[in-house]
Amino acid sequence: MPLSASASSRAELLSALLLELMEILRDRQGDTWLAMVRIAAGKSATIAIDDTRLYVAAENGEDLQLKISAADPDVENSFESKGNALKDVMFGRSSLEKCVASGKIFIRASFSDLLKIRSVVAAVLLDSAIEPRLLSLWERFDREWQ
Repeated sequence: MPLSASASSRAELLSALLLELMEILRDRQGDTWLAMVRIAAGKSATIAIDDTRLYVAAENGEDLQLKISAADPDVENSFESKGNALKDVMFGRSSLEKCVASGKIFIRASFSDLLKIRSVVAAVLLDSAIEPRLLSLWERFDREWQ
């Protein structure tokens, strides 16, 4: 079900941030993008950040396009987090591992997929040190996600 005109501004913001993240990684065409394509192509997830839920599907193989819509209320979340936990990971105040272990971030995936997700998150965070657009994206999330 597509996001309607009445969708919350938070859903619209989250959707825009996810799409921008993918565009930045695609533009860079580096190892992080290749890892993202290998891990995400053909997969989908229902994500929840605070009270905002979206369904995200990655399609088109190496071109990897995200399709984002409102989440089905009857579907379990694949990823859950509070915005503050994500901010802690983005800005190096905590690690993904620590947030998952403490329950601040929940990821429903196999152990193999968890390791792949961890590697992509680590690569994206490392890229943030040399890619100003990524740091700008994190700052926008920090500023606009209330």
